[in-house]
Amino acid sequence: MSRLLCLGCLCLLLAPLHAAAEWHVTPMVGLTFAGNTSLADPDLATDNVHANLGGAFTVLGSGIVGAEGVVIFTPKFFQAAREDQLVETIASSRSLVMMGNVIVTVPRRWTEYFLRPFVSAGVGLLHASFSEKVDVFGPISENVLGFNVGGGAIGFLSANTGLRFDLRYFGNLGRLGRQNPTRPDDRVHLRYMTASIGLVFRR
Repeated sequence: MSRLLCLGCLCLLLAPLHAAAEWHVTPMVGLTFAGNTSLADPDLATDNVHANLGGAFTVLGSGIVGAEGVVIFTPKFFQAAREDQLVETIASSRSLVMMGNVIVTVPRRWTEYFLRPFVSAGVGLLHASFSEKVDVFGPISENVLGFNVGGGAIGFLSANTGLRFDLRYFGNLGRLGRQNPTRPDDRVHLRYMTASIGLVFRR
């Protein structure tokens, strides 16, 4: 359901854009940090920094409004960044976001040869999963409706290639299935931030 909602929102956003709009395909790498979740022991995600991989598919016109799809995958999301940081209890873990966004930027004619700043926000799929070394409850896997808000800048090195800098916050909107065993009445949450840089291909 979350994937269909994300796809539907993106299609609606793309429909009004002018045929002469520019299209960006941007593979990205970056860091996931400032994690906070009650799916597992919070110490496993909070304050740990992990590498991520992702990408963005963006449509921008000559005006200020566009649309984009963003995907970011973070392996070992619930695991310690260093082996000596804590006693590791997680065998494997990951997080994944697939979001459809509205993007607002300055007009292209204002920034033809400079960085073009933007902000964007939207909704889509938020996934997290992990399995423990001592498997008492079985693997935990959650797929819920999530949101993101962020911004950055795009600058071009040539007519068709450039760089994108992106800082983004992700969180869950839907209710996660696993309750906090110590405080079962609490709303289970998952949120984190990403900082990414990508190589933009424009057509």
